[in-house]
Amino acid sequence: MRASFVLFLACLVAGCPSSEPEPAGPVLGPLGIVLTDDGSAWAGAAVVDISPEIRETFTDLNGNNEFDGCLDEPTGTAEGCDEPFEDVNGNSWFDATFIGGFGPLRPALDIHDPVTARALVIAEAGEYIAFVTLDLVGLGSPRIWPARDALAADGLNPDRLIVSSSHNHQGPDTMGLWGDPFDFGDPVSGIDPKYSARVTAAIEESVRLAAASMQAVQLRIARTAMRDRGPWFSSAVFGGKNPSSRTHGMVHDIRDPVVVSDQLLALQGVGANGTVFTLTSWSGHPEVRGSNNNAISADWVGVTREVIEAEFGGTALHIPECLGGMQSALGAELPLITEQGIPVMQACSAGEVADPNDAGCFGKAAGDVRTDADGDEVPMWAEQDSWEFVTSHGWHIGRAAIDALQTAETIHATPIRSEVESLYVPIENIAYQILGPSGIFDLGFDDAVTIAVLCPEVNGTSPLGCIETRTFRLQVGPIGLITAPGELLPELFWGLPTDDPQWVSEAADPTARGPGSRYFPQHDPDCNDIDFADCTIRTDLGDCDCLAIHAWPYVLSDDPTMPPLMDLMDPTQTPYMAAISMVDNYMSYIIPEPDFNTAVNLLGDRDGDHYEDTVSPARNFGTRLQDAQRDIAARW
Repeated sequence: MRASFVLFLACLVAGCPSSEPEPAGPVLGPLGIVLTDDGSAWAGAAVVDISPEIRETFTDLNGNNEFDGCLDEPTGTAEGCDEPFEDVNGNSWFDATFIGGFGPLRPALDIHDPVTARALVIAEAGEYIAFVTLDLVGLGSPRIWPARDALAADGLNPDRLIVSSSHNHQGPDTMGLWGDPFDFGDPVSGIDPKYSARVTAAIEESVRLAAASMQAVQLRIARTAMRDRGPWFSSAVFGGKNPSSRTHGMVHDIRDPVVVSDQLLALQGVGANGTVFTLTSWSGHPEVRGSNNNAISADWVGVTREVIEAEFGGTALHIPECLGGMQSALGAELPLITEQGIPVMQACSAGEVADPNDAGCFGKAAGDVRTDADGDEVPMWAEQDSWEFVTSHGWHIGRAAIDALQTAETIHATPIRSEVESLYVPIENIAYQILGPSGIFDLGFDDAVTIAVLCPEVNGTSPLGCIETRTFRLQVGPIGLITAPGELLPELFWGLPTDDPQWVSEAADPTARGPGSRYFPQHDPDCNDIDFADCTIRTDLGDCDCLAIHAWPYVLSDDPTMPPLMDLMDPTQTPYMAAISMVDNYMSYIIPEPDFNTAVNLLGDRDGDHYEDTVSPARNFGTRLQDAQRDIAARW
């Protein structure tokens, strides 16, 4: 009895083995990804700072935000070298951090807010997917694939890694185009090889950290359209009140036709201790700070993430939706919001409240909010190309995501599926043919495919060959995603607004276009009687400005059986759909082939409404992507 009592006391102090079996731990796969089939979704997210070290700066004497000196002349006193730079290491060379986006030779002077690599790993029932998003203008496959291969060496399925860039125009140049590319005698790349290697390492590190932090989550998804957020996000042409006529759903589309992607998709994972992640998908270019800036920033994406993280906690991530032709708020009027998230409205002055001709203020008290004829309060507008514009844009998207998630649908991640297809894009762009062999790009021109069966253009329009790139089709439960290795024009994914009789008229009949039209306001009436096909190979034809017009009928492909990419997916299986631009590579704009003008190029002095064509590698880029996705659909 005494021995039993002593043993009992010892068990109380030291603990005794239980007769009950210990619960089994989670089943772990590559990198520690949780593959337990317990009816739960699992998720982990991570952030790695990739803000560059700004080693040397310059003195912007003329205030144009560009370096107008000579890269090898620190004092700025030699002929033609008009601005000095700080030669910290004494090597008589400007070791600048060039900003990628807008024009070349825009060096960073400081860091306004950090740029990051963010990873999200989602798993359920033994399947998984990993997303990485970067605050960069773009990243070529030579920097992505080494990270993929390093992770694959530890068991990660390489076709389950989706790496995208936000297309941020205020981050470091990671493509090479924004150094001094047009000094043809001695072109200078904007890439810092050490920084590029750091980005590759950050992709790998962020995925490893996200995989190691996974926990059981409840997944919630929601969507909204920015055009439905109020009248101030669309112009009168599209039924709203924004004073910018080309604005629809907070997108200021500067290329005809004015067709936008304004869906905001939000996916959230909530664990036992709170929100693990919130992922947003939206189409707007992170470029709204404009070109008059020399500070590194994540642009509006950084603000949106801060807003969401302040509301929910956890890690916020953003993936870019359709970006091309031209999905951006730059140039729009945007309702002003303060850094604290407070909308700013126009206030009536003492004179205005006494003016009977001022219907918005007459009879009110000074300081009251101005209203319009419908009684809607009139906002103040954010200053263009400013940090307040960035803040306002970030808050609008962040608040829209927060509001949408209040009525989110709970979902499961199963099935998780990924299919990938290679496509071979010819290097037909004259500027790329000239600049590519100089080595300024990080895109791998030396590795171009020259096998005629894969790249028929190698014997004709593309003597350098084709770039191999890839496109994915993904499914995560009820979510269907199609990726593009560049800036996808929204009509290629979402289709054309054929339910609008005005679209039907304008798309088919050039006489219905021109000033005052909804979709093609830039159309030149002098072109009405020409054959559009004759314009695609020249800039002018008689009095017709070929660079002001677009295809009629406006179609997505020369193949009438080719549907919009979203129609290759089954809406009964994936009712939530979106594109992801800038995935696995960055090869610029992806344009419907029938609308491509081959007469313009990056080295020319005029591109009209066909700027995107000047930086796209080939006329048939869009067709190659469509064909690759149709191949995936055939085996899906």
